[in-house]
Amino acid sequence: MSYEHATSLRGASNRGVVFPCAAATAADADSVLRKTGIFALGGIGAAGTMSEGEQALREILRSSDGSGRLEEFTSDASPAGQLYALLGLRIRDRAAYARALDKLRKTDVKVRTARGCMLQEQSFRDLVKEIEGGDYDSFLSREWPPRM
Repeated sequence: MSYEHATSLRGASNRGVVFPCAAATAADADSVLRKTGIFALGGIGAAGTMSEGEQALREILRSSDGSGRLEEFTSDASPAGQLYALLGLRIRDRAAYARALDKLRKTDVKVRTARGCMLQEQSFRDLVKEIEGGDYDSFLSREWPPRM
């Protein structure tokens, strides 16, 4: 892993990592997932903040039309956005998830990820396997921010 990929997210905003700000509207959440360049769940950076992509996904999951919107993103979002959409469908609509899984398993690109303070690039296929294995389910079942 290169030094740049191992640096703290705290100074990464000028490298395309956007820190969270609540999506004010459904259109904002949709725009975030279509364009996001990073797949990150759970607390990231030194402050342990929620990623903009996770915030957008949570907003969409709360909406009545979330499944349809997420299914759309499996075709027309960035690779990171497609991963968020796949994860959301796993939680919300297993039939749509199965359709998307068949399609997305074939994608072979690298995706920027954040885990804690670490940035790295991972295989899209490996991330799909992690989603399929339920590795991220607990992130979305938790209340955010955690109550002290």
